[in-house]
Amino acid sequence: MAKRSLLCLNIMGKEYCTIKQRARHEVVIQKSRFVGDAFYVTSEDEALERLQNVKAEFPDATHHCYAYIVGQEGLIQRFNDDGEPGGTAGMPILQVIQNRGLKNVLVVVTRYFGGIKLGANGLVRAYSRTAAEVLDRAGTKRMVLSPRGIICLDYAYIGQVEYFLRQKGVHVTQAEYTDKVTLQVVVPVGWDEFCGMLREMCGGNVEFREMTPVFHSWE
Repeated sequence: MAKRSLLCLNIMGKEYCTIKQRARHEVVIQKSRFVGDAFYVTSEDEALERLQNVKAEFPDATHHCYAYIVGQEGLIQRFNDDGEPGGTAGMPILQVIQNRGLKNVLVVVTRYFGGIKLGANGLVRAYSRTAAEVLDRAGTKRMVLSPRGIICLDYAYIGQVEYFLRQKGVHVTQAEYTDKVTLQVVVPVGWDEFCGMLREMCGGNVEFREMTPVFHSWE
């Protein structure tokens, strides 16, 4: 995990690491039940909506503590102890996310009090552990800022072009089949390089339109 975390921190605005999938993990400590939820989110509004969904699912819980980091630049970072002693819940969750170099992530830890007080140190350990274990379950993926655009070609070339796209690992996000074939793609190489290879393959009989790059996982 240490190597992955160090690698994820080296983003320089062109890539970042986040979770692979939505995850839930439960821990019982001294009769208190801690339910951890991890979400991929792309905005603060989405993070707050996910939080409200968790609260609605567990309306009788004692606490819903959380932390999230949103954005690639000018990061938004928030945490909340939701009634636990200050610094014992939200901040430990946030620190687990930070230490792994993750972004666009929300972690909510829901607690049902079991009747035994854990003390400040015990609470920090419990919330940190739950956050770490639910993130382990969610996994990690790298999102890379990747070229995106549209290609338009005649049906005569579609067979070899589709084979080429599969071989190169190009991600086709949209396809339209009218008088010509129009494909919207995200590519793992430079846009000019990609266009050059296709242009040569199709003898110049292909049209291109570059679009705004997007973050995409190539794992």
